[in-house]
Amino acid sequence: MNFDSEMRISAIIPVHNEEGNVIAVYQELKEILQKITLDFEIIFIDDGSQDATLSQLLSLKPKEENLRIIKFARNYGKSAALTAGFAHVKGDSVITLDGDGQDDPNNIPNLVKALTEESDVVCGWRVNRKDRYLKKLYSKVYNFLNRRINRINVHDSNCMLRVYRKEVISGLILPKGAHRYIPIILSKRGYRITEIEVIHRSRLTGKSSYGFKRLFSGFLDLFRFRSLDKNIQPVHIVEKKYGFD
Repeated sequence: MNFDSEMRISAIIPVHNEEGNVIAVYQELKEILQKITLDFEIIFIDDGSQDATLSQLLSLKPKEENLRIIKFARNYGKSAALTAGFAHVKGDSVITLDGDGQDDPNNIPNLVKALTEESDVVCGWRVNRKDRYLKKLYSKVYNFLNRRINRINVHDSNCMLRVYRKEVISGLILPKGAHRYIPIILSKRGYRITEIEVIHRSRLTGKSSYGFKRLFSGFLDLFRFRSLDKNIQPVHIVEKKYGFD
């Protein structure tokens, strides 16, 4: 694939207790982005980790000029982490992915290539998910209901692997739990959503914090975000930044 070497790309990675994964995720992602553009940044949002996630990231910082880190004082959730990341990006195209290594960065060139004049957001679709049976079953039912209730033709609304035009996410404030509904929110604002199949992998190390409480709240949110107010005020977040000008 041929890319514009002057393309500016920002990647946002929310992480919570991923000490065993963040270095490998950064190095693999950096290798892929270097093949696409000369101008990129990788922003990790440490969402109140209680392990060595931050120290692992800071160990990279002295030699990695493209690395940016935002540290939350406590765990605010993935929606708050994405909101913070969106507020700090410099790139014209913005990529999001999880920090557990399941989102394969090798998908990114295809996602970027699919961001044509006819689309504003390209969503990944994990057709062959490498997760536990219960998690896959919940996701299948949830996405079916989501398409019916919210009338959006997206098969995998909770896949973090996406690419956005910067203007699409500029000023976007996500209340708790809204990260699962970004395609719906943006579609209702008139933006064009595209979905392509992506390769999904098993976690590199560690265990997911996925639980039954999250299953229940996800189903409740199916109805809650149908009438999302565009002017929601942000939660006050205590954060510390590393590597930002």
